[in-house]
Amino acid sequence: MNISKLVYDVRESLKEYSDDTELSDSYIIYLYDIKRSKYLRQDINNSQRTIDISVLQSLCLELEEVNVNECGIELGCETIIRSKRPIPTPLQLHTKTALTRVAPVDRISKPFNLISREKAIYTSGAPFPNAIYAFLHNDNHIYLTSKGNALNLLEYINVTGVFENPLDLIEYQTCYSCDSPTACFDIETTDYPVQPHYIDVIKNEIVNELARLDVIKEDKTNDSVDE
Repeated sequence: MNISKLVYDVRESLKEYSDDTELSDSYIIYLYDIKRSKYLRQDINNSQRTIDISVLQSLCLELEEVNVNECGIELGCETIIRSKRPIPTPLQLHTKTALTRVAPVDRISKPFNLISREKAIYTSGAPFPNAIYAFLHNDNHIYLTSKGNALNLLEYINVTGVFENPLDLIEYQTCYSCDSPTACFDIETTDYPVQPHYIDVIKNEIVNELARLDVIKEDKTNDSVDE
């Protein structure tokens, strides 16, 4: 179900249709995002559950070479490869990243070794130093490091994960190698990344919350008596 339909369902429940209503679509979407994050965080932090494919989103990033000082980590080299743009904020978890895959743009290619920033300093001494290692830095850029030459041949990477605000991906594209790159998220056509069993739960929470706010707004005399 796309976000436009989800917003309409909230308005339908509240009977809020008029163009001059104070309730904006952006605020309803904001409520969907924060409540979605709450439920997904609970699910994903449970180590016995795998991440549902329906909540994953992917984007393509162009790479650039920068001075290793940009990442502030001692890697034993002068330069490092990173994404030109930072990625949208991943879902904040307790012990692991909400990123699930960093790989070349070829959909069937083998993903890189996704590691934490703290483990990046040990890659030079890893059993397979020529392998490509990817990590998310504090600046939300994806950094790639390797002792091999394959890293220098990369121009773009594909990143998959769960993000705090799905609509942030509107500004990103799905690929750069195809003739007609498309936006990673479209309000009218893209399914909102949440499991179906949470749709009614989140909608009901939003409707109840907004209904309570409307009651408070209408009780204008502040005399402890509901109008």
